[in-house]
Amino acid sequence: MKAFKLFSVLAATAALVACEPTVPGKTELGPLPTADYTMTYIDSNNIQLTSVNTGDPFLFQWEIDGVGTFEGEQADVFIPKIGVYDIKHSVFNQGGHATAEGQVEIFKDADFVCTGAAEFMTDCTDRTWKLAPQAGSLWVGPPDASTTWWAIGGTAATDRPCAYDDEWTFNSDGDMIYDTQGDIWAETYMGVATDGCQPESILTGPKAAWASGTHGFEIIPGGGPNGEDQIKVNGMGGFIGLPKAANSGEVSSPVASVTYDILSMTDDGTARYMEIQCNCTSLLWRFTLYSEL
Repeated sequence: MKAFKLFSVLAATAALVACEPTVPGKTELGPLPTADYTMTYIDSNNIQLTSVNTGDPFLFQWEIDGVGTFEGEQADVFIPKIGVYDIKHSVFNQGGHATAEGQVEIFKDADFVCTGAAEFMTDCTDRTWKLAPQAGSLWVGPPDASTTWWAIGGTAATDRPCAYDDEWTFNSDGDMIYDTQGDIWAETYMGVATDGCQPESILTGPKAAWASGTHGFEIIPGGGPNGEDQIKVNGMGGFIGLPKAANSGEVSSPVASVTYDILSMTDDGTARYMEIQCNCTSLLWRFTLYSEL
C-alpha cells in the first residue's frame, strides 16, 4: 500500500503580525499550529487517519477528494473504489491554521454484501427507484419531526413531472446511477429566476455535478440515531430526493457525500417502497421512493 504526504503551513498574516508595534492591552493570539497525520489501513477499503500536531488545535478537518469531509482528531474512512485519493488535513488554533496534504491508494473494490437493505434496494443485481407519486413523498419538518413545515400534495407527479420521472438505479457493484431523463425540478438556489421544470443543461459550473451521473453508495447497518440502517451516497453531487438536502443543512452547491436514515422498507405486492430521511442539522427532509415489481 502507498501513501504520500506534502506539508504546508498557511501563514499569510504572520509577517504582518511580526511588524506590528506593541499595543498596550493587545491579546496575543499565539503561534501557528503544525499539522501532520498518520494513516493505518484497517483493511483493503477502510483507513484510519490520526492527527499529529502542535499548538493545541481546537478543530480538526479532513477532506478526501471524491469521498467526503470528516471532523475529529481521528477519522475512520471507508473508500469503496479502486483509485488514488487526495487527502487534506487541516488543524486550527487561535493563531491560525496549518495543513498537511497527501494521498492514499486503494487497490481493490469493496465486496458488496447483499443482505438486508442492500438486497431490498438492488435484488443483488440492480433495481431502479423513483420518487413515489403520492402525498408526502417530499416532506420537511423540524429536527424532532414534531410537525410538518411543508409536504407535497397528492398531485405530486403532476405538479413536478420533471422530478417524478428521475431515476436512481442501485446495483451490486456499489454504484448509484442517477438519470434526470433530460429535465430537472429547478429552484432559485440553482441560479434560475423561478422554481419550475428546466432542461438539465441549466446545471453549469460546479452545479453540473447535480446532473445525471454515476456515484457510489454504501449501506451502514444500524448507523442511524435510533439504530436504523443508513444509505451513504459518495461522490461530488450525489443525492437522493432533492439536491439541496445535505447533512450540513440546505446547500446551494454540491457536496461530496450525503447520508440518509432508512425509516421503512415495504412491499405491497406491486411495488417496493422505501422512506428515507436526511438529517440536515436544523431540519429533516424525508423522501419516499418506489420501485415497481
